[in-house]
Amino acid sequence: MVAELSSCPACQNEMRPGVVVGRSPGVKFKAETDVFGDLGGILLTSGFFNHSAAAFRCESCGTVVIPGA
Repeated sequence: MVAELSSCPACQNEMRPGVVVGRSPGVKFKAETDVFGDLGGILLTSGFFNHSAAAFRCESCGTVVIPGA
């Protein structure tokens, strides 16, 4: 279950719940680009072929927040 997020951390406007989606190897966070491409990094999504993660998006500024587990 995703925690409620009432306001955007960037602009303080309301955020709407949704889902971030992607394909294998999933959506990952990396501090910088390196020669390993999408093989390294912290996995933000889960799934086998189609990856997804619960998220919130601000309609005003476009900021997307993926809450931690």
